[in-house]
Amino acid sequence: MTELAKSSVFTTLRWDGGFSVAHFEDHLTRLKEHAARLSIQWPVDAREQAISSMLSVFTNTQESNQEARVGLVSLNLNLNGEISASTRWNPRKSDSHLRIARVSATAIPAPRWEAGITGCKHGDWQPYKDAGTQADERGCEIALFIHDDAVVDCQWATPLLLDDDGTAWYPAPSEGALDSISLASIEGHLEREGIPLIPGRLTRNLLSRARALVAIGTGIGVELITELDGQPIGNNPDNFANLCLESFNQALESGWTDIREES
Repeated sequence: MTELAKSSVFTTLRWDGGFSVAHFEDHLTRLKEHAARLSIQWPVDAREQAISSMLSVFTNTQESNQEARVGLVSLNLNLNGEISASTRWNPRKSDSHLRIARVSATAIPAPRWEAGITGCKHGDWQPYKDAGTQADERGCEIALFIHDDAVVDCQWATPLLLDDDGTAWYPAPSEGALDSISLASIEGHLEREGIPLIPGRLTRNLLSRARALVAIGTGIGVELITELDGQPIGNNPDNFANLCLESFNQALESGWTDIREES
């Protein structure tokens, strides 16, 4: 399990279906940081490799034949110092960039690896995929990972909880959570609106008094979690969820990089 986890590292970027990706430098920085945690050597030409591999795959990828699909591109670094790119289309509602999507969640035990591996985008990603399958089987859209009686992550996003005192909490990296680029992109906007973001433990007590719980991620954008295993969450969620969505869209709009200009 450890050997597989340390075999590669990846990051997934939002892609416009053409030649632009969002938050490119942030993703490259995280890829390098996670590679170091997994003891994967960072190639001296990593940036050039990433750009070249994306240019190649974008040139040979057909546009989606369905409307309102989110383009995603994953960059993968292996033990040989090779960076490859792959694309996929992630379905979403046609108006999800304008109107918040409401989803249900289910609790699943968090996958754990040894220190330094948990919280990385590593090569042993199957438990995250399996969590999505379990959520589907339970009639839910999202799986929340639970460890030591607290929410520590989400299988494809980061949970963000608005407490009844007006602060917003997200799982701390020390708890095994992934460091979220999407969350970092909206932090400044939320704080200017008077909502400080605090890393910590999303305990049962915190969930019980939450005003709102959202999931934010590259592929899904922002979604409002209205219930967890059939139990309602939040008592006045719309304002916070819509503020997060507005913040996400603003950060996305200003975060595009045309990689043809970087080559």
